[in-house]
Amino acid sequence: MKHSKLTAVIIDDETEAINGMQVLLSGLESIEIAGSTTDPEKAVSLCLRIRPHIIFLDINMPGKDGFAVLHELHEHQFFPYTIFTTAWDQHTLKAIKVGALDYLLKPIDRNELKAAVQKAVDNKESHSIEQRIESLEKAVKNHRKLRFNTRSGYIMIHPDEILYIEADANYSEIWYNKTRRDVVSMNLGAIEALLPEQFIRISRSIIINSTWLTKLSGLNKKCSLRKENEEIEFCVPEKQVRELKLKIENRPY
Repeated sequence: MKHSKLTAVIIDDETEAINGMQVLLSGLESIEIAGSTTDPEKAVSLCLRIRPHIIFLDINMPGKDGFAVLHELHEHQFFPYTIFTTAWDQHTLKAIKVGALDYLLKPIDRNELKAAVQKAVDNKESHSIEQRIESLEKAVKNHRKLRFNTRSGYIMIHPDEILYIEADANYSEIWYNKTRRDVVSMNLGAIEALLPEQFIRISRSIIINSTWLTKLSGLNKKCSLRKENEEIEFCVPEKQVRELKLKIENRPY
């Protein structure tokens, strides 16, 4: 059975972002772009006129942010599938509360975008807010990437890729395994503020990803991380030993 295309509206204050989204969506047969705007003040009237199935909605926009746009649409009893597209990850909980379908971090990954659109296709006949919340929670967990500044720009890294992070004066080295690393132009304190709770600072110069923690010795004050069949060992102060032990005991399996 052939399904009709889903219509979409793109709302972003940057023309370049809209153009990029149009290019990414152009290869998807299941969706048709019905309109776009760089003016959040015009976004509500545009959506109420077109009544798209999906809106791709930026959050940080001048005058009226994405949440204000969505709130107005809901006040008009219009509830499109909403896919937030933003450079910031701190709004994920609020996005969940307003029932967004997905939350994509810029620069938008083509495969993640395709998966988000497919959710709308699969759930076209469903209007369950619980299903949308569950879907977004999974998306936040699986797709959340962190942005780190480098000397030439920035890099986007999923937290689970990181094995540990080591201080290097005003820079930091992000290690993915024993041999592969990236150098970022951020000190360890700035990086620590970005990291989710799975990361633990075990010394002045080392932050480890407890996801890869496999051994902990309170007697020897050491811990081991294992990734890609490689193991690396660190000395751990007594206070951090207790914190690491709690992480292991409370880890979901």
